[in-house]
Amino acid sequence: MAGGLVRRVPAATTGGVPVKARRRLAVGVVGVEAPDGEAKEYAREAMVSSARAHDRAAMLLERMALAHPEEADVHLQSAARHRRWAENDRKLAELYAPPEPTVR
Repeated sequence: MAGGLVRRVPAATTGGVPVKARRRLAVGVVGVEAPDGEAKEYAREAMVSSARAHDRAAMLLERMALAHPEEADVHLQSAARHRRWAENDRKLAELYAPPEPTVR
């Protein structure tokens, strides 16, 4: 990393996702089981959390655009990207959402 900073990652995690859950999410890999309910719920919650974080970042960037008109264009472009990423995360969360109960 730049400036000699070292980011230490706990041995039990990779990319912020616990190894156990990551293995469960690796669908289609030989010898790896399909996601179970626990792994799907973990993935859904992670995507919902990520979408909220992107929304907060977009709001902050929009406020920065108002506060710094000389840089408004760049801030608004970044805010639009965060809004797209939030929408993508919401779509992924729907993929992992638990099935709706059927009413008969």
